[in-house]
Amino acid sequence: MSSGHLKRLVAPRSWNIARKERTWTTKPMPGKHSLEGALPISTILRDYLKVCDNNREAKIILHNRDVFVDQRVVNKPKYPVGLMDIISIPKIKLHVRAMLDKHGRIEFVPIKAADSKWKLARVENKRNIKGGHTQINLHDGTNILSKEKVKTGDVLQLSLPDLKVKKVLKFKKGAQSLIIGGAHVGSISTIVGEETTRSTKPNLVMYENFQTIRPYSFVVGEKKAMISLPEVKV
Repeated sequence: MSSGHLKRLVAPRSWNIARKERTWTTKPMPGKHSLEGALPISTILRDYLKVCDNNREAKIILHNRDVFVDQRVVNKPKYPVGLMDIISIPKIKLHVRAMLDKHGRIEFVPIKAADSKWKLARVENKRNIKGGHTQINLHDGTNILSKEKVKTGDVLQLSLPDLKVKKVLKFKKGAQSLIIGGAHVGSISTIVGEETTRSTKPNLVMYENFQTIRPYSFVVGEKKAMISLPEVKV
């Protein structure tokens, strides 16, 4: 089997797919997100959004340029989609945001058309360049130039598709944070404080009833979360 496929039984735990229905599933192409943190768009259309029955139909939908990710046309079946990416299919007025459920699996939350025009992206690192600009590297693999004063861990609200900064959500006490790993994954809680570790280990972030490491904290609002969680499935 080609490297473009993956056995369903060994697919990442973040994939909420039926593992015994078929042997193989599509493997996302390298790019924006890690394998663990991304799903190929064809799998999403078929297994999550249920807009087609098989890969062949998914390819037709994509070939017809009916699918947008972050307001840009996507036509490659293996295109990777991960946390906070926005999928839109205007023909059927469908807009969803990629989120994580309580098991750390990627799920898709329906959103309004107006909300499909922006996304949240976490600052992973940055560096100063000529002209007073800063190159900001974001969690979804994109890089932008900006004069905004940001720190690693801050989250940007970006307009789509031009990736202009609409708002900076600071990583600070009182901010609302989505937990993207660990025992409390898929929940939103208020940051109470941060403890600096004097080792190579990440800093600890304190919440009301628990603590977790900084990489697992993704700010999603100041006093109120700007995004919704997936519905809990019984």
